[in-house]
Amino acid sequence: MLPPWNRRNVAAAALVLGAALAPGGPAAATEAREAVDRGCPPERAQNGEVRLVFLGDSGYGEGFSEWGTQGQDAVAARMAGLRLEPDLVFFLGDNIYWRGSSELYKSRFDDVYEPLIRGCKAHVALGNHDVKGCRAVEEHKSWGSCLQDLRASMETDRKARYLRQGLREDEAAAQAKTDIEAESGGQLTEEAIRTQRGNCLPGDATAYEEEVAGRKKCNAAAALAHTQFGFGSVEKGDPPSPLRQRYYSILWPLPKVTPPGKAADPAAPPTRPLVDVIVLDSNTLDVGGGLLGEREGRRRVDELQLLWFRNAMEQWLPAPGETHRIWKIVAMHHAPYTPRTCACLMFGKCLGGHGDQTGLDAQLNEALTDLEPPDLVFAAHNHIYARSLPLDRSGRPVTAGKGGVRYFVTGGGGGPLYAIKKKDPRFPKALSVYHFVYLRLTADAAFYWTIDAGGKVRDSGCFEKGSNVDHPLAADFSYSDSLPPRCSVEGAGS
Repeated sequence: MLPPWNRRNVAAAALVLGAALAPGGPAAATEAREAVDRGCPPERAQNGEVRLVFLGDSGYGEGFSEWGTQGQDAVAARMAGLRLEPDLVFFLGDNIYWRGSSELYKSRFDDVYEPLIRGCKAHVALGNHDVKGCRAVEEHKSWGSCLQDLRASMETDRKARYLRQGLREDEAAAQAKTDIEAESGGQLTEEAIRTQRGNCLPGDATAYEEEVAGRKKCNAAAALAHTQFGFGSVEKGDPPSPLRQRYYSILWPLPKVTPPGKAADPAAPPTRPLVDVIVLDSNTLDVGGGLLGEREGRRRVDELQLLWFRNAMEQWLPAPGETHRIWKIVAMHHAPYTPRTCACLMFGKCLGGHGDQTGLDAQLNEALTDLEPPDLVFAAHNHIYARSLPLDRSGRPVTAGKGGVRYFVTGGGGGPLYAIKKKDPRFPKALSVYHFVYLRLTADAAFYWTIDAGGKVRDSGCFEKGSNVDHPLAADFSYSDSLPPRCSVEGAGS
């Protein structure tokens, strides 16, 4: 859990610790940045909407795979043939089976998703198989304090964002320096400054090291250095390795900023994005099999990632007098809530598979104290599809009013499927099927279609932003049809 400091100071500390990445790292020194001919999706939302695809547990590639049959090729082909292309595609971990081997990046990701990569659409989260052979570093030995280096790294990160938003390099550097000085000059509690270095896990690949010294089995640095994975990148080209975080957020469309001393262009498109997709690295959070164990008899906590998450959820809130709230989507590998599954059945017994990650859910809820929850959470890890009812903070369904969170489990991207152990009343839809989720967002409503490897829609529906009421879509309402003005009984699919 987060340390018990004053909530007001947590918010202040989160601003300082917001971009928790180290300014260098082994990837920057040893990995040459790969030249990839990537284009860029348009910066404005198409017709006032954003189109997103989510899938996970995909990385089996062609031909032989360690666990037998796989569906990655068929799912990838179905995505490549979409009549209405997505703006962004998020791969929710276990991108490369079995051990995240870097020599398989090309055959099990780059070649399979080449059209998405070339269009600057692909972004990944780290799954547990992507960091096999890794362990969390005991302590970042070069730090004099957590705060000192984080101030410098946040300034570097802020400069990179301003460059993406259209400022010249000198303007971006000056604005970033001014921002960080202002944000780190307020009251900070002693607990924030003195956070144990064992819990100050870097935001970049240096958070991981070899599980067994000298074995060279940990591929975390190679993953963040791999351009095609799209860690945090929406601009033409990609940030160099030192600016890539293992957790990051993607705003869409990316807003432009006005250079210092210049008047805003009244003809410019709106600066408020429609959606913020916040991608977490759940491997160092409180999950089964997670990589952050005990140290000196005390459980370690990735406090910086949780502070970063809180800060990300506080961004782009309505200004005074505004009512519009952008969509907040949290994406990660491990699922806080999921139907219980079996990887296989042997002599009538359920073996393997996964259930709820209650520790992860508690950590995220603690980080969001006094804040609005996200609209949706997308996760994988379980090799199934499942969609929950809106759930409250305790995981109970709420079907009226506002404030519930919808959880999608989309782990059918290619790996061998799991069986669903039994019906879960929280999840009105749960299927063992290869698939991806296609999501279309407007300012006021979300429309979703779950499409299997054969092109059949296996689940669909819509809901108004902030509402806990779900509406089905008509069977003949395609993902590529024009959207109705609202999601309602009368409007959905008509």
